[in-house]
Amino acid sequence: MASMTTHESPDPDGRAMGQELSLRVILFHEAVAAHLGLNATEHKILSLIAAEPGVSPGQLVERTGLSNPAITKIVHRLVSLGHVDRRKDGSDGRRYALRVTSTHRRDLARLFAPMAEAMNGLVDGMDDVERAAVTRWLTGTVEILRRSTAELTQRREADRPADRQAPPQ
Repeated sequence: MASMTTHESPDPDGRAMGQELSLRVILFHEAVAAHLGLNATEHKILSLIAAEPGVSPGQLVERTGLSNPAITKIVHRLVSLGHVDRRKDGSDGRRYALRVTSTHRRDLARLFAPMAEAMNGLVDGMDDVERAAVTRWLTGTVEILRRSTAELTQRREADRPADRQAPPQ
């Protein structure tokens, strides 16, 4: 079976390029995770913490569908590796607030710098019409992914036996 790459066709269709983009994003993030000493799930949890400073482990359970024990194990590991700082929430002493460390931000910036520079060069080479088309496609793709993820999560929860339902939010 032939792989879908930009090298096989001078004019690839959008679906094939979307699949190729998805694959390349996953592989890039796997490589970043490996550099940080993490697996893919740990890296994605770290991304969620970076995107929402102060998020709690309970909120991570809600957002990911992972179990409390799984999130607890991942958070402990991220803290022990120096990627995350865990502190008692000032407004609720039972809750922990999670934030990425400055060391992690610095390490991540170093890993992403070459790709960011190349991506900036790519965007700088586009005219306004091209940038608008790419932005429209990316915006639509992100919204479709958000909606599809929510639908799959709801369907999974509905299919789960009653004794294994997640607690109400």
